Amino acid sequence: MNKQIHFLAKKLGYKISNISQKEKEIQNLIKSFAVRHDKNNLVFRSASYLFEIKKNFPELSIKSHKEGVVAQFNGLKFYIESPEEFFILKEVFIEKDYNLLSNESLVVFDIGMNIGISSLFFALNKNVAKIYSFEPVVTTYAQAAYNLELNPSYSNKIETFNYGLGGSSRVEKVLYNSQAKGNCGIRLDLSLVLDKDNAEEINIGIRSIGEVLPDLFTKHPEQKKVLKIDCEGAEYEILEKLSELNLLDEIDVLLIEWHDKGAKTLEDLLVENNFRIISRYLTSITGMIYAFKR
Repeated sequence: MNKQIHFLAKKLGYKISNISQKEKEIQNLIKSFAVRHDKNNLVFRSASYLFEIKKNFPELSIKSHKEGVVAQFNGLKFYIESPEEFFILKEVFIEKDYNLLSNESLVVFDIGMNIGISSLFFALNKNVAKIYSFEPVVTTYAQAAYNLELNPSYSNKIETFNYGLGGSSRVEKVLYNSQAKGNCGIRLDLSLVLDKDNAEEINIGIRSIGEVLPDLFTKHPEQKKVLKIDCEGAEYEILEKLSELNLLDEIDVLLIEWHDKGAKTLEDLLVENNFRIISRYLTSITGMIYAFKR
């Protein structure tokens, strides 16, 4: 009888899902990790992301640690406190948003380090010689520093800075939520993901990118320079300042996540500065731009 019902439903264009089977899979996945103290049901709330990570990295293990868990896979360890951070792990290691391949020596500038996931991903690449990582939020920066401590074999490539980069040097007021660290930035109320009822206003330090990058560029005259920019709204002022100071002439690749204001301003500016670009919309208010110097 069940087969006939499923056949008829399929013929009519409907799909019947076995909810109980899905729930059983989630329960089995959670049990497989044997996390004794799952604070705030972190593992359960992150199950959909863990499915994807486990599928690609069967060796994935998770252990309770501090206020969250330590996830270990692919020779790396990450201290994780929220489902959003598991989502970022999936973006970076499964969807490979920053999987830049080259046989040339590269220096990466990670503008928007967050908890260090992308910096450690870049560090796995044998052709990446050095990574400079910038994160303005003190608590987020501390978690990133801890993740680097957990991975000494790779973190020796990474130099970190506890400030953000922008078009000017200033102190900026932002909204911070410990469960949505990746949405902390100058976007404020424009961020649809940030739970504003549980967010607090904090001050962060921002330095002009024109005051910081030139000195770092001079240390690597022979290496290709890659900018990864994911800084919740500051990408527009950063690109404008780089163009104004002719610093785009010294950059070979940009990996940019944009927010709210659309891609066209950034696309036009990059094309004018002799880049080939690939531009993708992820949602109506976010997208990715991959730009390569001609």
